[in-house]
Amino acid sequence: MKAALFRRHWPLLLALGSGLALRLALWGTLPRLGLISDEAEYLASADWLAQGRGFAWHTQYLWTRAPLYPLFLAAHRALFGPTLAPIFVTQTILSLLNIALTYTLTHQLTGGKRQAAGAAALLTALYLPLATYTQLALSETLFVTLLLGALVAVGVWVGGGQKPDNSRLPTADHRQELTSVPAPKQLPRPDGSLYLGLAGILLGLATLTRGLTLGFLPIVVIWAWWMTGRRWGPPLVLALTAGLTIAPWSLYATRAYGGLIAVDTTGAFNLALGARTAYDGGRSDEPTRSLVLALLDPTLRLEQRQALLAERREADGTVSRAPACLYAAGDTALLTALERAPALTQGDRQRLLTAEAWCLLRARPLAFVTKSLTELVDLFQINYTGDERLSKGFALGRLPPWYVIALFLLDDTLYVLALPLAVLGWAYLRGQKSRLSDSPPPTGEGQGVGAKRANALLALIGLWLLYNLAAAPLLFAINRFRVPLMPCAFALTGAALAAWPRLIPALRSRYGAACATLAGLLWLVAASPYAYVEPRAPGQDARWASYLGPYPSSLASSWRALTTRAGYLREEALATALSARDTAAARATLAAPDLPAYAAAVGAPLLDGLEGHPAAGLARLATTPTRPLEDWQTAVVAGELFRHMGDLKAARREFGPTLVDSQNPVNWAWHWLAPPRLAGDRLEVADDNDLGYLNGFYLGRYDTDLGATTRWATGEATLRFPQAGTGNPRHLCLRVSGLGWPTDLALPSVQATLDGTPLGSFALTRTLTETCLALPARPIGSDLVITLQTPTFVPDALDLLTQQGPQVGQLRRLAFQLDSAELRASR
Repeated sequence: MKAALFRRHWPLLLALGSGLALRLALWGTLPRLGLISDEAEYLASADWLAQGRGFAWHTQYLWTRAPLYPLFLAAHRALFGPTLAPIFVTQTILSLLNIALTYTLTHQLTGGKRQAAGAAALLTALYLPLATYTQLALSETLFVTLLLGALVAVGVWVGGGQKPDNSRLPTADHRQELTSVPAPKQLPRPDGSLYLGLAGILLGLATLTRGLTLGFLPIVVIWAWWMTGRRWGPPLVLALTAGLTIAPWSLYATRAYGGLIAVDTTGAFNLALGARTAYDGGRSDEPTRSLVLALLDPTLRLEQRQALLAERREADGTVSRAPACLYAAGDTALLTALERAPALTQGDRQRLLTAEAWCLLRARPLAFVTKSLTELVDLFQINYTGDERLSKGFALGRLPPWYVIALFLLDDTLYVLALPLAVLGWAYLRGQKSRLSDSPPPTGEGQGVGAKRANALLALIGLWLLYNLAAAPLLFAINRFRVPLMPCAFALTGAALAAWPRLIPALRSRYGAACATLAGLLWLVAASPYAYVEPRAPGQDARWASYLGPYPSSLASSWRALTTRAGYLREEALATALSARDTAAARATLAAPDLPAYAAAVGAPLLDGLEGHPAAGLARLATTPTRPLEDWQTAVVAGELFRHMGDLKAARREFGPTLVDSQNPVNWAWHWLAPPRLAGDRLEVADDNDLGYLNGFYLGRYDTDLGATTRWATGEATLRFPQAGTGNPRHLCLRVSGLGWPTDLALPSVQATLDGTPLGSFALTRTLTETCLALPARPIGSDLVITLQTPTFVPDALDLLTQQGPQVGQLRRLAFQLDSAELRASR
């Protein structure tokens, strides 16, 4: 039995094995720099859900979300705690299930062609985004599972009729080329509606994962009505099961968010964003976010809300931002809303965003059409720096070579090859099945109904693809939107690959020739070989490049990422040497010819400071011919040199400006700096002199309730006391507070370790309290590195919205507030 199963479905087993191997190879190795895209939002709302607060987090955010994925995350959070590993394990299992579902769907689509199903499953297994998304807190993996499950259930329903009447097939002369085509089927039996009901439930759950599917449901119902000979029974089953799945959430959201909300309010925001992009002639979410913040932020005064919506001019008189359309028109509803903004609900904001979108569309309708066509092209092209690709810093050599190659081969190359093949596979299946209409239908069916039955699943997949291609450009198009479409595209690609010997003859019809032309056009758009002849100024990046072409094409970007890797490793070695005060290794690394100019501009003056020549370092910093550093980096390096000179006042002058605070370069300073010993071994936190001495802390602020300037710590924070070892036991005394923790959550305890050695723990209070822990003796002149580990909480949505600079999109997980840390002699 097992041997027969293996012989029958070995392509599926091969695909599952390949997919599992790829996902295990990627486990824990993705080059992440932090949270990306919607991860922060999903994790924050899931945290609140797991703590029993319901969906309250989204009441203060830009929009509301479909509930299923936050609930999915919250269930893992409640069962396993804040670690992400269990979520990734579950998503990996779902991803493997998606391989099997793609295999089954292609098997149904091609009438049992195992070669086609195996090819589609293998492509799904190896396509890099479908593998890497298992380790991202994004909804795509769950959504694809529900969508493919619904399509497979529809395929079972379509095949639920009587066995085919093989006597009605074409003669033997034509059977060989039609062996992959299912025979015409009778109408599904009544008990087949069970599978259609299952499909409705799965489509409803998919809609509760991503609201975009809501607009596709009526299309599926109409499709079912048409395919059953305009009978209403099966379509009603589909509509009722999907509707009953969605309705409870719709009722809850409508009551909780103060307005009619079917699934979420992201559509209103995205429509306003798309309309604003067309109106401005460039993509920026800042004006749309400003509109929402003006209606949302309770800390703003009326004049501040109006300023967010008014025209903005620069010092030279140029207009840098057009006013909000409704505001410029003096819309009464908007002006009234600004006056009562803190009392507005998400339903109110949804109505105003929709009105803003229509105001912009009426102002420039042709611009919106042009924008949408441009977005359609962008949807098919490769954006090498898309957030979900985890490619940030590739031009600096940050990406491991194996990941660069995987991006190029398993993401971009597979995509560029599969895109035209999917169109050819569609043409082949459509053309082959259309020929069935020439054969007499089975008894009891009208002329052509058997052919329609054979085309049913293919038609539904085509409608899904067309629906997405129509909807995405109306809002905005990013490469992430392609991911849920790829399993269906791979199913069609598998059909094309399996039919390859017979594919060319099948394209000789007019329909086939039109599809072949479309496939060629899509390949040109995605591959962009014409970018090599794009006219552009010397040194200017290509605008047309996608897969092929000059930089920033995938090919050119991949080459740049590989060729700069050696320099990046030198840069890391230099930072390690400097932070360890290994001046010999640092000087040797600075002499390396492949060290990037940026690293040399940072490292050379810092080395001067470590070698006792901070004034020379300042002179070098000021007179370097090439200044590849950003202003905040120059300020931090200068501040470090002033510290080595003993001039703390000048150091604070460099560390204190807003341009440094907006970056909050705590991690960068920890990585690069080797600061001198603290006076009295006392660290005053957030006093413009703590960079380099701590890590795992957010930007400092003055807390009026505590009467102190503090930093919030993350769940794992580190303190460094350079050269503080005395050979004797000491005490670490911390002034800490848990004020700010939600009152419905218990205050946690803080666990402390010194170089991995446990020091003990202490409980937080809601006041500023001094707590001391005993430290064991350490050698004279050694560094003392203390790690503080604490459970965390997620603040409200406004906290995420107000993040600036590189902190935008990074969820703050807050543990405790630290005012000062001091080493004291043991009593």
